[in-house]
Amino acid sequence: MKKITILLFLAFPFIQIIANNLVLYDAPKEATSAPDFELEVNGQKVFVYNTRTAAIAYFSFQGKVDLKVTFLSPIYNYDIRPKSRNIAGELYRNTISFSLDKPENLSVEINKNIKRPLFIFANPIETSIPNKNDKNVLFYEGGKIHTPGIVTFKSNQTVYIAGGAIVRGSFKTDKGKDIKFLGRGIIDNNLYKEQEARPIEISESTNVLLEGFIISEAKHWNCAAFASKNVTYRNLKIVSDNPVDDGIDIVGSQNVLVDGCFIRTKDDCVAVKSGVNYYTKFNSSFNVNNILVQNSVMWNGAWGNGLEIGFETRSDSIQNVTFRNCDLIHVEGPEGTFTIHNGDRAVVKNILYDDIRVEDSRGWLIDFKILKSRYSKDLIRGKIENVTFKNITVEGEIFPYSQIMGFDDSNKVNGVTLENFYIHGVKANSTYNSGMTTIHTDNLIFK
Repeated sequence: MKKITILLFLAFPFIQIIANNLVLYDAPKEATSAPDFELEVNGQKVFVYNTRTAAIAYFSFQGKVDLKVTFLSPIYNYDIRPKSRNIAGELYRNTISFSLDKPENLSVEINKNIKRPLFIFANPIETSIPNKNDKNVLFYEGGKIHTPGIVTFKSNQTVYIAGGAIVRGSFKTDKGKDIKFLGRGIIDNNLYKEQEARPIEISESTNVLLEGFIISEAKHWNCAAFASKNVTYRNLKIVSDNPVDDGIDIVGSQNVLVDGCFIRTKDDCVAVKSGVNYYTKFNSSFNVNNILVQNSVMWNGAWGNGLEIGFETRSDSIQNVTFRNCDLIHVEGPEGTFTIHNGDRAVVKNILYDDIRVEDSRGWLIDFKILKSRYSKDLIRGKIENVTFKNITVEGEIFPYSQIMGFDDSNKVNGVTLENFYIHGVKANSTYNSGMTTIHTDNLIFK
């Protein structure tokens, strides 16, 4: 007999827990469902939210679940990304069936239409739901739409957005410590004008955890960390297609972990910077150190970059930045996939790209530049040193070209290594076969 867990159903009426440890969440009555997709998990209907960018469905589980995606028009072909997951679906008429035995963040794309995907966020089951009666908890219940406005959260507080909740607001913290931002629900930024309010802003803070929830349709940078330390983004899902909607910006910060996230933005997916002062009044021109982005899925839209360092680099150094075990399923715009745009004085060094799979790169593949840009403030130029690519695969219909460009003989790119770097099945072993242009560049090595 299968065990059926119902204990949380009584405490949280907008959560359903059913057989096989599957957790579904009741959407608010006012929520708009997608007109073109339906989803069933273990025979149970899952609400599919409608947004400008994509249809979105989410649930939590452990063990194994069977999914059925129904598209309400004929299906001629489909993709389940990231392709590295090797999810084998079966198509019958207009329904795709497949199974999952571990949490995944997926994009299901029908008939090669990347303008209308279904994003499925299959989460692990939550293990630390806070007590909503705790005075240090800002608790947004499921099954409701909340409009709290701009909320400032403080040291030792937890913000919890329950599954099934939609919060139309903005959150920020200044000089906070020991803060958690958790849940399975949605922050919807649609109420704001462009650049009016960020969904989440972390400023001059320490020990911050953001985990599990979804940010939808940001009108500004999604969840930037300015001049902060010990910040963790885990299983965060970002779905947006608006100007200046950067996914995760790490600005003048140290010891930052991005782990298991899904980021679909029109602008940069992840951007590492220092000294951005046109949105904040305090100093963020601090050295950046010890940044790790791993186990994540990225989709960069019409402009911006996939994995970006720059353009603002107003500190002495940006160093020890690692991008590891990530899937870039689409990089649509004319800009770049792997990019370092050093527009100020910083020495950008000790950068590692390791075990990364690129499924679709339509602009520059590698775009490294030391330059004076419209964002530059420093009068002197910086350097780029000791950059390593290891175990990179690049696929797609378009062959992407690369450029590595220092500024002059004093401000060079020095020490770029490409090891086991494959473009369309061919190992990169020269600037010629990798389609790369270089200037003011020393010690470019192919292994």
